[in-house]
Amino acid sequence: MAGSEIGKGAQAFVVLASAAIVAGAIKLAAGFIAPLLVAGCIAIAVQPIFRWVHSSRIPDVGAIVISLLVVIGLLGGFGALFVMALANLSGSAAQYAGSLHLLQAQATTWLEVHHQHALAQSLYGSRFDTLLQEATTTIVMSVPAVVSTLVTVLLLIVFMLLEVTTLPKRFRAALGWSPSTFSDFSRTMSEIQRYLSVKTATSAATGLCVGIWCAVCGVPNPALWGLVTFALHYVPTVGSLVAAMPPILIALSTHGVGRAGTVAAGVTVSSMVIGNIIEPNALGRSLSVSPLIVLLSMFAWGWLLGPIGALLSVPLTLIAKIVLWNTSDLHWVAVLLGPTPPASARNSDAGGSRDSLLPPPSRAGQVASSKAPSEAM
Repeated sequence: MAGSEIGKGAQAFVVLASAAIVAGAIKLAAGFIAPLLVAGCIAIAVQPIFRWVHSSRIPDVGAIVISLLVVIGLLGGFGALFVMALANLSGSAAQYAGSLHLLQAQATTWLEVHHQHALAQSLYGSRFDTLLQEATTTIVMSVPAVVSTLVTVLLLIVFMLLEVTTLPKRFRAALGWSPSTFSDFSRTMSEIQRYLSVKTATSAATGLCVGIWCAVCGVPNPALWGLVTFALHYVPTVGSLVAAMPPILIALSTHGVGRAGTVAAGVTVSSMVIGNIIEPNALGRSLSVSPLIVLLSMFAWGWLLGPIGALLSVPLTLIAKIVLWNTSDLHWVAVLLGPTPPASARNSDAGGSRDSLLPPPSRAGQVASSKAPSEAM
């Protein structure tokens, strides 16, 4: 028993050391890996469109072109709206900065009158008046790099879609996956597609609510704040909080404390209702990773890959879990990442193989997993 326990401890130490080495390599190669992962997630998301077009007896090249046009149309429309709203904001940034500086001086004076000298000195040393201008300048200067990255991502998506029909066979031949393992993999791809579609819908709903509420409250550039909320809502837990800060600061600088509080209340209610009630009910049990792991993975992937890692933290964690679950030496790590299936599911495999990675599928999941592996990819 003692030897077994020592062996497990040594195995855990080796796994942690290997994970640190792999994390360091990912950190160093983040500039190359991040676009590749973005392209992979987008390819998974548009896979249903590709399958639907391909089922109409359209050749692979035609199906890829149609899928790519859908992606370009969505990204182009989002980018055009964002650039127009950002241009409008940059023209008024100096005015907002002046208003924030005035509010900062008034707050500092109030704290001094009430003998809060330490807080007053700290507030006076803060640079709230230049924060907006610096953020706007940084975003504008990063536009060329973003465009270059998007072109690279689109090229990667084309080649990934070209490999869709042959990739499952190569996985099976190279890794020796059993039919049950491949079924788990196919179901995981379906669940990632479902997660991305639900997350996109809830992000769009949150962005629309925030944009409308900002317009009702008279906050300038409501379309921009709706778009920012839509993009940051993909980041678990903290994304909506970060997205709420700019419109609140703008409302504070243009309309005062009362209007800023009204904006904060509306944005908070929208994010809480959609993010904590509607979204979990829509996802159901498809996200078989514990909430703590979701939060920790967001910080871990964000540290490794930057903002892109935070955006893709949940899909990346799900993919990592299936790889760990189907690796005999690392199966225990996958168990730590989320809930295990019930005992009935563990005993259902006559061959004595490991648990099914995912919880019992819904009717839609059963239909998806019953398709050929090449279709689920």
